[in-house]
Amino acid sequence: MAAGRAGRWFLLPGLVFLFAIDLIPLAYSGWISFYNWWLIRPRDIRFVGLANYARFADDPEFARAVVVTTAFTVGAVLVEFLAGLALALLFAQSFRFLRPIRVLLLLPLFVVPVVGATMWRVIFHPELGVLNYYLGVVGLGPVPWLSDAWRTIPFMFLVMYAGLEVLPAELFEAAAVDGASAWQSFRHITVPLLTYIMLLAILIRGMDAFREFDIIFVLTGGGPGTATQTMQMLNYRAFGLGHMGEANAIGMVTLIIVAVMCFVLMRAVLRPAHVASR
Repeated sequence: MAAGRAGRWFLLPGLVFLFAIDLIPLAYSGWISFYNWWLIRPRDIRFVGLANYARFADDPEFARAVVVTTAFTVGAVLVEFLAGLALALLFAQSFRFLRPIRVLLLLPLFVVPVVGATMWRVIFHPELGVLNYYLGVVGLGPVPWLSDAWRTIPFMFLVMYAGLEVLPAELFEAAAVDGASAWQSFRHITVPLLTYIMLLAILIRGMDAFREFDIIFVLTGGGPGTATQTMQMLNYRAFGLGHMGEANAIGMVTLIIVAVMCFVLMRAVLRPAHVASR
C-alpha cells in the first residue's frame, strides 16, 4: 500500500504540466469571454458579463454555423465509420493480395491536413480543377465539388481492423458450424464485441470533426457565401477582427458543446463495460 501511494507522486509532474498548458489558458479564455475587448482599443476593456453569449442567441449567422458544424460532424463521422468498417471487414479476410494494400490505406494519416486540402482543392476547383477539366472534355460540365467538405478514413479503418484482429475466431467457427450466415455472424457476434471500439472511434473522430478548421479554411474558406461557415470559421473571423471577447466566447461555446457530446458518448462507451461487470 505504501509503495502504491508513493507511486502516485510520479503523477504530479504530469498534472502540473497539464495544469500549466491547459487549465490556466482555458480559465484565462473563459475570463476574457466576459469582457468587451477590441484590440484596436486595447485599454478600453469593459466587463459585459454574459452579453457576448447572449448575442449568439439572436444571431442567425451563429445559428447557421452551429447547424453547418453539426451537419459536417455527423456526415463526416458517419461516412468515415461506414467506410472504415467496410474496409476493415474486407481486409480481415484471408486474402493475401490485400496485405500490401493495407499500408497504402494508412498513408493519408501521415499527410499534413493543409497539404492534403490544398491538393484536393487543385483537383476539385470548380473552374481550374483537373477533374472538372476532364469532365468538360467528355461533355459533363463543371461540378461545384468544393461546396461539400471531405475527410479521409484511415483512422476508422485502423481502429476497426485492430478490433477485428483480436476477436476470438472460435466464436465465428462455432457459428459457422451451427449454420449461421455471414450477416448473422456479423450482427450477433462482430457488432456486440466491437461496440466498445466503435463508440470510442466515433467519440475521437466526432471531437476532431466538430473542431475542424484547417481543411475547411483551405478548401472553401467558409464559402460559397456562408454555406460551409462553421463555428471555427466564425471564431477565426472574430480573432482576425480583434474582437477578443466574442472570439473567446465562441471558443467556450464550442468547448461546452464538445464536452456535452463527449459526456453522452462516454456514457455509451462505458455502459457495455458496466453491464458486463454485473
